[in-house]
Amino acid sequence: MKNSGFNNEVSVGVIGLGIMGSSFAFNLLSRGYNVHVYNRTEEKAKPLLKKGAIFYSTPRELALVADIIMTSLTDQNAIDTVAFGEDGFLNGANKGCLWIDLSTIDPLASIKHSEVAKQVGLERLDTPVVGSKDLALKGDLIVLVGGSREVFQKYEKFLNDVGKTVIYLGADGNGHKMKLAINLYLGLFAESFSEALAFSQKLGFDVKTFVETVNKTPHRNYISESKGPKIVEGNFEPAFSLNNLFKDLELINEQITKTEAILPMTKVAIKEYSEAVQNSEGEKDFSVITLEIQHKNGLA
Repeated sequence: MKNSGFNNEVSVGVIGLGIMGSSFAFNLLSRGYNVHVYNRTEEKAKPLLKKGAIFYSTPRELALVADIIMTSLTDQNAIDTVAFGEDGFLNGANKGCLWIDLSTIDPLASIKHSEVAKQVGLERLDTPVVGSKDLALKGDLIVLVGGSREVFQKYEKFLNDVGKTVIYLGADGNGHKMKLAINLYLGLFAESFSEALAFSQKLGFDVKTFVETVNKTPHRNYISESKGPKIVEGNFEPAFSLNNLFKDLELINEQITKTEAILPMTKVAIKEYSEAVQNSEGEKDFSVITLEIQHKNGLA
């Protein structure tokens, strides 16, 4: 496992211990970092505490001991809750501390967070990631970085312990902008795959035959290879939930309005994902969009 060479001297605070946040923390513990954690419920921290992490009852208390603060939360409101106020980490962080945000949020909110951080003497990078829990546990993610190039270069070795591929994209907010573009690509891929699968069923093929055939062609991709076999089994255990993707699609829709982008397929896809959420599929993996399309065609 790769090693940055300075990890034993660095204290990292991880705020938010969902699927990805916990995985970031486990990865950093395995690399020898001093890991401090905060979550609204301490229960989620127990497996990390057994590995040596230290739990704090407020974000502020965590910030007092951290050289680097990582936020991995659902949305902007969740970040604001742990960042601001008397018990927020911005009220306890040491001057020169780095805040990196691995969440997926509105790029404008990301820029505002950066401005506030600088006002209180912190350095900040937006660092949303591309990849699954398994990749996060191994530090094999793709990290999309926005912010000062100087700050990025200062912490590049650390970021390479978070992700195998680290891409610097320029100004504050650019990491989050690119993450929205990537997630739009992902959502459209899944929608297209689902429609082609339903079409093949209408032509008389079963789901397994379609998936296996696609995966023998040059058109195979992440959706067909990773999600396809699970769709065949009817397995929609969430690696990335429909609710989370739809939250990102709503952010994307806001950016479409702001930029006056003309994206016809995106409008259709957002409608389909919205209906799947309304049909109580939100806690399942986003690949459950396949079921939505099948239901409309009388196939499931």
